[in-house]
Amino acid sequence: MHMYEANKLFRLVIKIFLLSILASCSSTPEQAESPIEAAPFKKSSTPNVTSETPKLLPKQETPPQETPQEQTRDIPREDETFRELQEAPAQPNKERSASIQLCEEIGAKLGSVSVDDCLQQNLIHSNLSVEGRSLAYRDFSPLKDKPPLGRVLVIGGIHGDEFSSVSILFKWMRILNKHHSGLFHWRFIPAMNPDGLLRKKSQRQNHNGVDLNRNFPTKDWATHAIAHWRNKTHSNPRRHPGLTAASEPETKWLVNQIDAFNPDVIISMHAPYHLVDYDGPPTAPDKLGGLYLRDLGVFPGSLGNYAGIDLDVPIVTVELKSAGIMPSKKEIDTMWSDLILWLRDQLSHQTSDVDASNGVSELIFGQ
Repeated sequence: MHMYEANKLFRLVIKIFLLSILASCSSTPEQAESPIEAAPFKKSSTPNVTSETPKLLPKQETPPQETPQEQTRDIPREDETFRELQEAPAQPNKERSASIQLCEEIGAKLGSVSVDDCLQQNLIHSNLSVEGRSLAYRDFSPLKDKPPLGRVLVIGGIHGDEFSSVSILFKWMRILNKHHSGLFHWRFIPAMNPDGLLRKKSQRQNHNGVDLNRNFPTKDWATHAIAHWRNKTHSNPRRHPGLTAASEPETKWLVNQIDAFNPDVIISMHAPYHLVDYDGPPTAPDKLGGLYLRDLGVFPGSLGNYAGIDLDVPIVTVELKSAGIMPSKKEIDTMWSDLILWLRDQLSHQTSDVDASNGVSELIFGQ
């Protein structure tokens, strides 16, 4: 019996040992697996997942890809390249950039001219002001097989604080965008004094403090300009003629424009004297809209003196009623119609009567 009981006891011990081994092999996953090992098989993290789990999830659940930081750096470069291909000219250049910058500043400054209004005119950059702003113009050239009656140069913003003299040129250019019939070869210079216009507080003079409309190289400049400034204006800084004739880059540029374009008539926009002034041959317009002819005289260094007297080029100086408030649309349209009629009458002698009658679309745009 003793031996039998010993064997029985031995078998019981063996059985208990085997059971304990089996029990250890059949433990639950929660007990046996670490969070890192379990993470690749989970759809979402649990409160028990450690801080290492987010690093592993993207690697297991998605294909290898760039990190968010790398994407942030690369995508803007690709987008910018795409925009340049879509929006920029075929051959972008500094000249185009200068005219775009000018339009952006004009649009931010003037309530009646937006950036798009300016950009749509495709201004041609030609030179730089004292502060490096674009001196730009827009041509409405002759049409094929139709000689124009003449060349007309229209200038705005010689005085930087006369906002309406700039804005009205953009209104008239918009008319020609739709109704240019080839009656005249037009050149528009909307902002002759961009530095005076676009400074924080606009001023009559350019950046150097020179009144550009007293700085033109008139025959009497050397003998009369400084004396007139001192004696007649009591050295008013708003009318300083400069130290020498055509000392300013803006003045030199316009002198060259007049020489190159060789206009038959010049229209110079100003404000706020509410009149039409005229210098040179042959006959002045009696009125433009609600503005009537009244002689202001000429001054040493003025554009009227330089073009109308020295060069013998007819120049109409249009003084709008307000420097800061635009005329009504009806008044703008009426002024334009009156101007076209006067120009056609003055310049029609240069071509046949048949040609002179072909510009009607430029006259009836508002009717």
